[in-house]
Amino acid sequence: MTLFFVLSGFVIHYNYAGVVTKGRLRGTAAYLWARFARLYPLFLLTLLGYVLVSRKHFEFWTGDPAPFHDVLHALPYFLLSVQSWIYRPIGGTSLIYAVGGSTSVTWSISTEWFFYFVYPLVAWLVLRSRWPGLTAVLVLAWCALWIALSTSLYDRAPDINRWAVARYGTLAEMRRPQDEFAAEQSYVFWLMYFSPYLRVGEFVLGSLIAQLYVQLRSRPADALENALGTAVFVAAVASVIAVIYLQYSPDVAPNIFRKMYMNFGLAPSTALLLFSAARYRNVLSRLLTSRPALLLGDASYSIYLTHFMVLMIDFKLFGPPSQHGTLFNMTVLSATIIATLLISVALYAYYEAPMRKWLRQLRYG
Repeated sequence: MTLFFVLSGFVIHYNYAGVVTKGRLRGTAAYLWARFARLYPLFLLTLLGYVLVSRKHFEFWTGDPAPFHDVLHALPYFLLSVQSWIYRPIGGTSLIYAVGGSTSVTWSISTEWFFYFVYPLVAWLVLRSRWPGLTAVLVLAWCALWIALSTSLYDRAPDINRWAVARYGTLAEMRRPQDEFAAEQSYVFWLMYFSPYLRVGEFVLGSLIAQLYVQLRSRPADALENALGTAVFVAAVASVIAVIYLQYSPDVAPNIFRKMYMNFGLAPSTALLLFSAARYRNVLSRLLTSRPALLLGDASYSIYLTHFMVLMIDFKLFGPPSQHGTLFNMTVLSATIIATLLISVALYAYYEAPMRKWLRQLRYG
């Protein structure tokens, strides 16, 4: 998710900084409508699909309506796409899981909506930096600030947990990571992973990186800078691997990266990757701008919203991987990836893109 949030900040600032600052209210309205047209049609379609195939919906028709009443209580939050903005227990689960099916994956769309609403202020502040040196300093300062905030909250997790249990009950209590579903119901997990209030640090970092890229765009990189930039890209990839190891390896003592495994830990590495890929030309950047990569990039939103549903269908059809051998599992995995990509590209081409075009034309007449 860090890649998604940092990249989002980069793309939004690159495309809309002038619109929301120079166009004032009219420009901000145009920007928000463009984001609505981009996200909401597919979100609404998949939300409907998730509700229809959810266990709670089937239980409603088989004589147990109580679980589906929980769905109805949660739906307004989902329809407004604010389900990640607040923590609320509904029917024995947290709000993000209350609808059932695969709707929990839409938490990031809700968090992204929060970013969109705060972006006009972010743009005004980021654009105050008018030369690359200052922007680079701001990038470093922002990373230091958010690292301090993230680790400080992690250190205070027991205190936050006690308050949450007293406020919301035992559902909000921190659980062992081995009990993944129960752990994700906790207030602390919501605050540090799902909620937009801590993840906005990644979005702002992406906006700052976009500002630096735009400021340097008029100064083409020479051969030496391009070679150094490529080395930075490779180093950033290596740092991603190193940070993941430090965050999750049982052989490593507790460290600063483990305190940020739910949010900002990979953000600096991701920012370096994005900046290097955007500014410097090499084999890796050419691969990222190839036609297959661009097509997958266009369909990435569809891939994200449909992949979990395809996985659930596979699980229903074939059962857990532990029941089968390696060859069978690899075959199913390959078929799942292919099916997800085909469905996603079709959704993008025949629903997502046409609906976005129609909604934008609806506004502009």
